[in-house]
Amino acid sequence: MENFEDTHIPLRRSDKSKRLTVLSEAEKAALYELPDFDDFQRTEFFAMTEQEHAIVFRRNGLRAQVYCLLQIGYFKAKHTFFQFTLQDVPREDITFVMERYFQGMALAERPIPSKEYYLQRNVIAELLGYRLWLESDMATLWDKATELARQDVTPTFILTELIVFLNNQKIVRPGYSTLQTIIGDALTSERNRLEQLIDEIVDESARTELKKLLIREDTLSELAAIKQDSKNFSYSMMVVERQKRAALEPLYQLAKVLLPKLEISQQNKNYYASLANFYSIYDLRRLKPGQTYLYLLCYAWQRYQQLSDNLVSSFCYQLKKLEEKTKAISEQQFTQALASKQQEAPQVGRLILLYVDEAIDDTALFGTVRDQAFNIMPKDSLITAGQRLCEKTPSQMALRWEAVDKVTARCKKNLRPLAMATHFSSTETQNPWLMALNWMKAVFSRQQTLAQRPVSEIPTDTIPKRLRPHLLVLDEEGKIASIRGDRYEFWIYRQIRKRFDINELYLNDSVVNRRFSDDLVSMEQKADILKKLDIPWLRQPLDESIDTLYTELGQQWKLFDRELRQGKLKHLEYDAIRKHLTWRKPKVNKDEALKVAFYAKLQAHGIADIFRFVNNQCHFLSALTPLQPRYAKKIADEDSLMAVIIAQALNHGNLSMAETSDMPYHVLEATYQQYLRLSTLKASNDRISNFISELSIFPYYSFGLESLYGSVDGQKLEMGTPTLKARHSKKYFRKGKGVVAYTLLANHIALQTELIGAHEHESHFLFDICYNNTSNVMPTAITGDMHSINKANFAILHWFGMKLMPRFVNLQDQLKHLYCADDMANYEKFLIPPAGQINRSLIESDQAHIDPIVATLGLKEMTQSTLIRKLCALPPQNRTRKAIFEFDKLVRSIYTLKYLRDPQIERDVHRSQNRIESYHQLRSYTSQVSGKKQLIGRTDLEAAITNQCGRLIANVVIAYNSIMLSLLFDKYKAAGNEKVIALLQKISRVAWQHIHFLGHYDFRNNHNPIDFEEILARITFD
Repeated sequence: MENFEDTHIPLRRSDKSKRLTVLSEAEKAALYELPDFDDFQRTEFFAMTEQEHAIVFRRNGLRAQVYCLLQIGYFKAKHTFFQFTLQDVPREDITFVMERYFQGMALAERPIPSKEYYLQRNVIAELLGYRLWLESDMATLWDKATELARQDVTPTFILTELIVFLNNQKIVRPGYSTLQTIIGDALTSERNRLEQLIDEIVDESARTELKKLLIREDTLSELAAIKQDSKNFSYSMMVVERQKRAALEPLYQLAKVLLPKLEISQQNKNYYASLANFYSIYDLRRLKPGQTYLYLLCYAWQRYQQLSDNLVSSFCYQLKKLEEKTKAISEQQFTQALASKQQEAPQVGRLILLYVDEAIDDTALFGTVRDQAFNIMPKDSLITAGQRLCEKTPSQMALRWEAVDKVTARCKKNLRPLAMATHFSSTETQNPWLMALNWMKAVFSRQQTLAQRPVSEIPTDTIPKRLRPHLLVLDEEGKIASIRGDRYEFWIYRQIRKRFDINELYLNDSVVNRRFSDDLVSMEQKADILKKLDIPWLRQPLDESIDTLYTELGQQWKLFDRELRQGKLKHLEYDAIRKHLTWRKPKVNKDEALKVAFYAKLQAHGIADIFRFVNNQCHFLSALTPLQPRYAKKIADEDSLMAVIIAQALNHGNLSMAETSDMPYHVLEATYQQYLRLSTLKASNDRISNFISELSIFPYYSFGLESLYGSVDGQKLEMGTPTLKARHSKKYFRKGKGVVAYTLLANHIALQTELIGAHEHESHFLFDICYNNTSNVMPTAITGDMHSINKANFAILHWFGMKLMPRFVNLQDQLKHLYCADDMANYEKFLIPPAGQINRSLIESDQAHIDPIVATLGLKEMTQSTLIRKLCALPPQNRTRKAIFEFDKLVRSIYTLKYLRDPQIERDVHRSQNRIESYHQLRSYTSQVSGKKQLIGRTDLEAAITNQCGRLIANVVIAYNSIMLSLLFDKYKAAGNEKVIALLQKISRVAWQHIHFLGHYDFRNNHNPIDFEEILARITFD
């Protein structure tokens, strides 16, 4: 996210060149430098077909033949040609080629003539079906880049799509400078297009409204105030939220009219809005008016919807608290009433017996009898008990409404302003609850109470017959005299929340609370894009997919029953009498002791030195590009970046880091503001992840050749400063508030992490965190604990070609979720029968509604958490809901039967989950370095940045250990020592006892290079 003024976002080179910097040096090398093959890749790319063999040996002379063969292999790997001398080629490549194709020959490493190079290039391109780049292709590629810029103005996105386009067209890609020029010109064209449109459609009154945001009054501009995030759902915070939304109302209505005319994608709208959020008021004033107006319009459009969602969330939160309060009060009163009756019953019984006591003479004075009664029960208690018996015992419902009367003041203070400010819509034109809310708004706007209005004004069908005595005031004749206004108001709020939860009511101006059908994309409009995504569910005919799954499910049932009868499932214990299934106790894992012993031998180093060493290996800090105005300093030094990342990751904060390091506070703060953003931190983490995945030992941590296991789990972290996302959890945070860091791990690498609320179910975010993984490491099997399961996750991951493989705790409970594909009668004699039969016709008949849901998820137009919430809110009889849940049963049943039959699956899933637990221990340790296990940050965004910094530090540690283990692996593999190789595979890369996280941090003046040769020389395996 760089300067829009320099072709939207791109960063300019620091030298005299004015070309756009699209790729880092490492990324450019990956595309335009000679491939770095390993042994397997050499065998693959230097293997020649008959046609290739003929072309190679048709060249004149050994040098030309070797050069041609190398060029063919390199072209197949990178789809481009290289001008190189044989001295530039890795010696291993030349040795491999000479030994395989030119044994016994001597190669003179002199350059080949230019004419020969160009001839070979033409012949190879023609052979492999490509054509060379022509100047006439420039216009075509520019048009494509201009089209892509409307989808996403990120230069790397455009470059990636252009390369895909060139490969599909079988065109050899041009040089990097050519692509730089094309992308830069396309972004300039998009910028000019938008500036021209904005100049045409934004009139003077709109410009005045936009400029108001940037006018500084006293010390804070209006835009700066609107940017501030709320800390909680308190009354005072929601007053400010309503004020901010009211201030944005004119601009939002303007944006709704203007933004569609700009024809920019949702992705670009969010991006431009983020620029308005990140840029300071001073920076926005310095930009061209067209840019500033674009950013502010997109920001107003996005921020208004966020504020609307915040108000609704606060309304639901406050109402839930009041409902819990009234329920607690009514239950306490009801319990007290029962207890009083039970306590008084024996005494009242003795009082009644006085009337039949023959020991008392009929001529005895009443005063004497009354004295005896007072001896049994004191006068005051007797009066209270008598009155209670004379009165009708209040029902629990009556007590509940009496409790509502006690919280009326809180209802008016906290709920009424939120309800009045929220603009709900309904799926029905005459929704009674929405009509009631609008009637209440009209009454309150006239400064009246509901009780002052005629009963005839009350919308029909909003007071059930059972509630009439509680919500209405009846006269002696039983006719309606008036309404109990406070109770009716509370009742309507409850119904509004209930209808909102089931999506009967929704918000049009919202990010996540729109109508379900409005969130779904059009299959016809998005057909071309969906083809590129290649989603398995949309690619294969439904009847074929279901036939395959039905066949597999039937086979699994037969195999499971047969093997259980024959006693082949030694890992299971089956009680035939109780029909109960349990696991046998697993063996104890001894790998932990091996890990501790290994890392105890290592020389300890400080985290700063390790951080610097890993960065030198994979240059992940270069992904932290700045976001700042033109002509400002472009590049931060690595020491500053390291310091500020460590300050966030270890929860020191910039001030504490300045006190305990050689970096001044103003440098840390400036670096934080300019460089630490979610997008750049994720890109930096991706570089480390990709680097680790390329190490020689990485494949040996996989459990099998077929699947790469990824694991997901959440970790509770307290928030130093509460935010809207933070929630109470007495078990984890005591009196504080916190969030959950939900993480995806694969082969010990933390691929992705996101913060979710402690009150949210982790399974709602499982697909999102897997699908949004941007690294090169792509797990195909996702393991998790029982929190990863809901009624749709098996189906959703199957749609996208992934497998959900949770770890089951109680096998007996899982038998309730085992279904069969065919008739239940076929399973009557099975030891463990199915729980039911899957309805195939239901799945097939609703494909037309399932496909848009899959497409919407694939295009990232809606998150899984939103989908699951809205899906579960649909009525139980909704066919789409039932069809998805039914398909989930099918996929889940197949997995469960495989899990029961194969103990290796259970072991692999268990090991995969143990790895993420180890990662959580590392994150827990680093987050407690400053004294408390928490995340720092005043807003949800700052907390998310801290969480990403924590992941970055963890990945640095894992990368450091991985490098060390890979060096040892290569050493012992070359020596053919299989025993030590087997031991190395068992040593976890998640370890930190050999790393110093505390102390005085020296980033600038005290570099301690790490010498792995010296470290590893001390390590021996007996």
